[in-house]
Amino acid sequence: MAEGRHERSADARRRRNAIIIGAIVVSLLVFGVGYVLGTSGGETAASTTPMSAPPTSASPTGPSPTARPSSSPEPSGDELPDGTYFVRLHDLQGGEDGPFLVHYDLAYFYTGDEANQVAASRGDETPVPNGVYIVNDNPRLRFAPLADRFTVRYIPEGSGSETVPSPQDRFLAWLGETEQTDFPPKDITYWWITVEGGEVTKIEQQYLP
Repeated sequence: MAEGRHERSADARRRRNAIIIGAIVVSLLVFGVGYVLGTSGGETAASTTPMSAPPTSASPTGPSPTARPSSSPEPSGDELPDGTYFVRLHDLQGGEDGPFLVHYDLAYFYTGDEANQVAASRGDETPVPNGVYIVNDNPRLRFAPLADRFTVRYIPEGSGSETVPSPQDRFLAWLGETEQTDFPPKDITYWWITVEGGEVTKIEQQYLP
């Protein structure tokens, strides 16, 4: 009888251990299957996410750069293309280790019918006094190098309306204010400068009645 009870107890322990082991195996299987399914599902979702479609047109979406209007005579920088320009001279700089630099204010000079048209468009008196109209409403000052050889013609104070040649050193003395000359005051005179190869080669005063 004792042996029978011992065998039944041993059988019960084996069945209990088998149940526990089975439960552990089932749990591990369920966890493993769930992990595999979850991982594959995430990859599938990521791989099926739609990508942004590429642009259908090669043209830029933003505004394209445009050239400066040809009708505007205002240069974009200090360097002026070769030509003749109407200016007011301010002062002289440089000359120590390089060329002298003319400091000037760009302006515009109109005569005759064109002067009246421009004045009328700006709301000023017409016909313009003495048939001359000057526009100088941009305060920007620019620099231009003087050529090694340049010519100057000016109207000596009290001499009338005819221009006469001036030595270079006298012009430089007047513009640089290093000595007294017979040049007229800067604030009431305008000049024509000729630019050739990026340098000022000619300077001539404009007579104003």
